[in-house]
Amino acid sequence: DVVKAAGKLDTAIELGGQVGISFNRIATRFDRLSFDLDVQHDVAGAHGGMLIDPGVSYSLALGRGAVVSLGASAQHVDGDFADYYYSVTPGQSAASGLPVFDADGGWHKAGVTLAMGFDASGDFRDGGLIFGGALGYRRLLGDAADTPFTALRGDADQFTAIFGAAYVF
Repeated sequence: DVVKAAGKLDTAIELGGQVGISFNRIATRFDRLSFDLDVQHDVAGAHGGMLIDPGVSYSLALGRGAVVSLGASAQHVDGDFADYYYSVTPGQSAASGLPVFDADGGWHKAGVTLAMGFDASGDFRDGGLIFGGALGYRRLLGDAADTPFTALRGDADQFTAIFGAAYVF
């Protein structure tokens, strides 16, 4: 209720691009090391800011029907993004009771993700039913962690668990 009282934000639409490079056969015939960089900019005018996401991942096939991947990533945001999402204006402070806060850009979050995928038939090459999941941990950094929205009403530690199924034709 406190955060809700600060008011609703406009919807941001972020478009951008990604570049990356992968190296196969690092330690075995069935592994891959990948580096990538995503850059996004708000085109809807909500925050008008930019996000830069570098990442690295290591994937290993555990036979023909299973794969595991470990990745690390971070996110850097500019001042427009940080101000929009993490600052508490005097008006928001009066409405919510949270202290006034002026956020700056910088490193926004960093974390790791462990993902696994399994083919129901034991062979990814034949299509069919695939099961997968991921466990992730992210830590909010800098003003994303220090804002009253997080420091007083939230948590800088963010955990995710995702499980799903897909059918490949």
